[in-house]
Amino acid sequence: PEAPGTVAGADHAETRNDAPPAPPGPADLLREAERLYEDDKLLAAARLLREAKAVDAALLTDAHMSIIRVADDCEHFVASLKSPVDGGSDGSGDGWTKQGESHGSHDTAIYYRVDTDSAGCTNLTARVETTIQPSLLVPLLSVLNETELYATWLPRWERPVRLGVTCSEKLNQSGRASQTILIRTTSPWPMAEREVVLGAVAFDDIDCSGDIAVRLRSMGTDEKGSAAEEGIDTPPPKRRAVRVVFDGGFLFRRCPPDHPVLSRRGSGANDIDGSKRDGEDMLLASFLMYLDSKVPFLPQTVINFIVRTVIGKMWEKFLLVADDVKEGRRPRHSDAIAAKRECLYNWVDERVDFMLTSRSNPEDTDDGSAAAAEAAAVDEEMLRYLQC
Repeated sequence: PEAPGTVAGADHAETRNDAPPAPPGPADLLREAERLYEDDKLLAAARLLREAKAVDAALLTDAHMSIIRVADDCEHFVASLKSPVDGGSDGSGDGWTKQGESHGSHDTAIYYRVDTDSAGCTNLTARVETTIQPSLLVPLLSVLNETELYATWLPRWERPVRLGVTCSEKLNQSGRASQTILIRTTSPWPMAEREVVLGAVAFDDIDCSGDIAVRLRSMGTDEKGSAAEEGIDTPPPKRRAVRVVFDGGFLFRRCPPDHPVLSRRGSGANDIDGSKRDGEDMLLASFLMYLDSKVPFLPQTVINFIVRTVIGKMWEKFLLVADDVKEGRRPRHSDAIAAKRECLYNWVDERVDFMLTSRSNPEDTDDGSAAAAEAAAVDEEMLRYLQC
């Protein structure tokens, strides 16, 4: 008799287990995409959903299509922060004007761009690029995540104009770190108080591109402050306050070795602790902010104040607070981190450690990278399924 597990009449014993596994079906693709989305891997989830959509669009629910739309926006945001900003001989590129550059404890460059929309209002876009030590990334992410503590550290001004954050309130929590936040600020006379409801979408694309990002977009900008389309119940604007449009976010990745800030820093630059900085082991923290001012004209003096003083000082304070968190000098942040250690910050530590140790440059092809090989194998398997 034939041995168990063999095919009768075969010249050679061949186990039934040698048969290739069945390719993943559409339901498998959707389940894996949903698992990735729940794990804050928004872009990876959207890649699978697009593949499933190419097979049969009727398989996708409204929730799946919403994930794809949000991912499309986030991918465009990441691409904009990775685009060249310093292409001209005068230090400007693609309509950007350099506001300033510093090489103190952190290497930072600030750029801005002014546009006029169809309604004749002045729109201001600012972009900040800073190199940081890898050990500062987790403190930076914790400062970003603890939104209810913003008002405790964001700077305020009374002169030459009155400006500053007066309120930061978390309205909703979705997943580990995605939130909806209400922020109110004072404004220079005679402008009314400004407020913004921000939807913050945090996503982890370390496995594919090496990126961690937080996308910020305003919500509930109509007269009633409704954000029903996002499924969030937002309060109406405060009396006499103007709800503004905000568009931007943060991107954290390995610093490209040819980044302009590194090239102009000069050799032999040291960190504040005296250790020499090497572009190959530095990270790049980038911030992009688009603001619709709701006014027809912004004087250059106001633009300079907003970009150089307000954004520059807020960014400087952001880095300083992160340094304090790292050294344990912010007890309220330390308490918040300790309270969320099991549900959030252990995961943040794990993912950041993976980002720093998995490969030298995720965007380069490296045959020796296990993570890159694994991602390529998954893509190849999905491609075979789609071709079938």
